[in-house]
Amino acid sequence: MTRARPPALVFTDLDGSLLGHHDYAVEGAMPGLDHCRRHRIPVVPNTSKTRAEVLPLLSQLSLPWAAIVENGSAIVLPEDSAWAECIPANERCLGMVRAEIQTHLADLRAQTGARCLAFSDMRLAQIVDLTGLPEAAARLASMREYSEPLHWQDSEAALEAFAQAARERGLQCLRGGRFVHLLGQTDKGLAARRVMATLGWSDVTMIAFGDAPNDAAMMAAADIGVWVKPQGGPCPETRARQYTIHTSRPAPDGWTEGLIAALAASHGEDRVPPPAAAPEAL
Repeated sequence: MTRARPPALVFTDLDGSLLGHHDYAVEGAMPGLDHCRRHRIPVVPNTSKTRAEVLPLLSQLSLPWAAIVENGSAIVLPEDSAWAECIPANERCLGMVRAEIQTHLADLRAQTGARCLAFSDMRLAQIVDLTGLPEAAARLASMREYSEPLHWQDSEAALEAFAQAARERGLQCLRGGRFVHLLGQTDKGLAARRVMATLGWSDVTMIAFGDAPNDAAMMAAADIGVWVKPQGGPCPETRARQYTIHTSRPAPDGWTEGLIAALAASHGEDRVPPPAAAPEAL
């Protein structure tokens, strides 16, 4: 494995983008991942998941570069990453540590009266119920280091008041596919661009895949963005800098579908292939 300059760099959300939203299936994305491996295109998960969840997944999917975890809060590298020397350990935390966030959360609840259930409030069985994960996977999801997921149980108005109070404390709220995430002043877009700058690849084409509002900053930072069809509701309206693609299929098949169109756009084709392009077209 080398650090040769790639033709593109892919950052992807996981649940609902690369992985099936409900069953976490990946089979439909494998043709796209295989194509990226053959053509030296690094694929970097950029997710709300934890370090404990993502490191085994990097191994399972043969993604040996890096991942961005907890909505842009930190960069994690597998042991054999060729990027280790370029992204030193003291530059990998981009957000706020969880213990500090939890202290702020207690104050925010007292200040706003908001009704929400934090991961730190839940027993493992509750996390299993809310995420649909098996118990072992739910345990990994609970091992937060830089954020606190909230199962919101109040109104939209209450969420806005809570988010405003959080901003005044140097925090922010991001809405994901299942939870509101309380974290430091970072996001998936800032973290992705930090990785590219650190590697010296700021002018390499950045392709981003997402399906939920917490992917909007990553989409806005990307040259080419792929909104993978969500299971329910419309995609966010945020557009990428050059091309924005909407897939006709949800994850995981929609990931391969979007990759076909994104690579066509990166090659400057006047007409991007229709979203229904078959994986075999790779």
